[in-house]
Amino acid sequence: MLRRSNYVTNSTVNFRVFTEEQCQELHSAALEILERVGVEMHSEKALEVAKKAGAYVEGNRVKFPAALVEKCIRSAPSRVVLSDREGNRTMFLEGNRFYFGPGPTVTYTIDPITGERKVPTYADACRASRVMDALPNIDYQMDFGTIRDVETKILDVYLFEAMLKNSAKPIVHWAYNTKNCQAMIDMAAEVAGGLQNLQANPTFAIYTEPVTPLVHEFNALDVAMLMAENNLPAIYTPAPQAGVTAPATLAGTIVVSLCESLSGLVIHQTVREGAPFVMGGVITIMDMASTQITYGSPEFMLLAAGLSEMAHYYQIPMFSTAGCSDAKTCDGQHALEISQNILMAALSGGNLIHDVGYIESGMCTSLQSLVIADEVIGQVKRLVRGIEVNEETLALDVIAKVGPGGNFMAEEHTFENFKKEWFFPSLLNRRRFVDWEAAGKPTLTDNAQKKLLDIIEKHQPKQLDEKTQAKLRAIVESLK
Repeated sequence: MLRRSNYVTNSTVNFRVFTEEQCQELHSAALEILERVGVEMHSEKALEVAKKAGAYVEGNRVKFPAALVEKCIRSAPSRVVLSDREGNRTMFLEGNRFYFGPGPTVTYTIDPITGERKVPTYADACRASRVMDALPNIDYQMDFGTIRDVETKILDVYLFEAMLKNSAKPIVHWAYNTKNCQAMIDMAAEVAGGLQNLQANPTFAIYTEPVTPLVHEFNALDVAMLMAENNLPAIYTPAPQAGVTAPATLAGTIVVSLCESLSGLVIHQTVREGAPFVMGGVITIMDMASTQITYGSPEFMLLAAGLSEMAHYYQIPMFSTAGCSDAKTCDGQHALEISQNILMAALSGGNLIHDVGYIESGMCTSLQSLVIADEVIGQVKRLVRGIEVNEETLALDVIAKVGPGGNFMAEEHTFENFKKEWFFPSLLNRRRFVDWEAAGKPTLTDNAQKKLLDIIEKHQPKQLDEKTQAKLRAIVESLK
């Protein structure tokens, strides 16, 4: 085999939205807004932190010197690790590594048995967690719907309990306030065997959101600061809508999002330098005809990819969005939209990609959609992996052995490589027509529903012991 010096390869498929020069221009624009306009902060503690850091504070308005922002960018870790419930480090949020999971805080869900669109319950949350546990390409959990059959002021803690009990996968969640957030820290520490173990191998991250444009309410900042104090991962995730809460231009919308993330980052890093921080955003446009937020538009995909590019520029992990649709059911539109945005999110290297299983523009979740998306993610992982070029894969010896007119079916090389090289679907139909017809002509949604019901009926995640479950419930009950 010929050897070459300075041989460069593409180990994966490549994709970029911005050049380095464009990233610098967007960064400079964000610094200008933070210095000239600033943001509003409605947390007394955060205002004190900002003043201590060297920001200019007048009432609730805070303006940030560029040097302060850039110092905090440098202090934020470029790598955040999440572990499963057993303490195994399974998710490495860095570079272009990507992981997919569902979404939270949705008003409705589709009952997988009846097909009814309904308000989620605690039982629905437990069932959704078990389904997430079973799907190989869903890497972590989120609550998948805002439950209404428990006490409202602590429903976030009930949801955290449901996820801890029903799957070993890492959790990404939210908290109403610092009291509830502290309860979740205590619950996770109980399962991990203490706070120190939890800090060494964090099993969950908490996300909080500013109010676009350029406003930080007190709970969002206070929860982020509590996570920083405990050296646990915090996600600060703006949600601008171009044309409504951000400029109609995509670049302008990214600038607003950067201003909100970076101002939150300054507070977070000032509380504890080097604490794990993830930037991001549910960043999209509003459809001017329907006034609906869009989860399937090309602009939505470009904005997410562009913000991921900026996260790479800052070397800060990214909370991105994909696997979601504006469709009202799992139809052709749904399949088209989730396939496109899952591929875009993976190619752009968003690290923590959420909202898989959203339909109806983020108003509803669907476990059937989650099952279909799991298949799409598996296919996209194969696409992104690209084509490996080495002595084994070039297959010169086996080509020479088979020669003209032969076939490779019985070759050892084929047996050793096809399972490693090829993607094998569980839902997509590759049968001959007569076989498909004999099976009743099942559609993709038919296959997904069958797989979903099989998971619900048969999958049993590893359970926490009864003593630990009792301690978790005691923490929940103490909040009432």
